[in-house]
Amino acid sequence: MKTYYREILFGIFVIAVIGNISIFISSMKLSTEIHSFEQKTFVLAQENIQLEKEMADSDSFLHAKEYQIKWGFERSTKPIYVSDLPMALNTKR
Repeated sequence: MKTYYREILFGIFVIAVIGNISIFISSMKLSTEIHSFEQKTFVLAQENIQLEKEMADSDSFLHAKEYQIKWGFERSTKPIYVSDLPMALNTKR
């Protein structure tokens, strides 16, 4: 009877060891997948930041263009004299 229990315990031990090894191997595979997903997420985050910057820049250029038309700015700059400041006084020419 003792040998029967030893065989059963030895079988349970072998099954537990094989189960632990298979769980360890599958967790290693999952960790490499998680690492690759983290790298892809980091790249996407960097691209997102770049796109947000470009969008903000283009948006600010559009607003600058609207104000340029609204306030009558020209492509070439004119000298501004202290005695005549229509922008500072908010008056129209």
